[in-house]
Amino acid sequence: TYEGGVRQPALAFWPGHITPGVTHELASSLDLLPTLAALAEAPLPNVTLDGFDLSPVLLGTGKSPRQSVFFYPIYPDEVRGVFAVRSGKYKAHFFTQGSAHSDTTADPACHASTPLTAHDPPLLFDLSMDPGENYDLLGGVALVTQEVLQALKELQLLKAQFDAEMTFSPSQMAQGEDPALQVCCQPGCKPRPDCCYCPDTGP
Repeated sequence: TYEGGVRQPALAFWPGHITPGVTHELASSLDLLPTLAALAEAPLPNVTLDGFDLSPVLLGTGKSPRQSVFFYPIYPDEVRGVFAVRSGKYKAHFFTQGSAHSDTTADPACHASTPLTAHDPPLLFDLSMDPGENYDLLGGVALVTQEVLQALKELQLLKAQFDAEMTFSPSQMAQGEDPALQVCCQPGCKPRPDCCYCPDTGP
């Protein structure tokens, strides 16, 4: 849930509609569906979405409606809820845990051997000045400002509200691989999925 594991650059190309430029507006991959639906004038499904229409950002007519981002671990649960919350330039980590996917990074805090750790108070970072999340605003020797304390309260409230409103379903990750969802190299064959064997095409 550190920025090094989630932050990605994004490019949008649509000649005649998107003016070349750079933006630092807050966005998420969760925003792709509502944004593309808005641009295509397509209806959205009748479900609660956690994405926003970012077409004003792409078309240069406004700012991002997204003000916050919630970060879950690979296997979320109702007890801990979100591990981290970002609102504006501030981000708080309430829990951290290493990952085997990060074993090659230089930071040992990201390695799989790093256990699940609760942080009270949470680790708090100003991502506008510290995107590497190296300087905890609450754990350093610097004076904690009123702005930082207010940001902490807002992030704690956002986490509490989001966790309380979240309804958990069975994890898709825990279900294993469903053969019925695998790619079929022989469309229309029967009985499916047994007939869908795909020969090894090599690397």
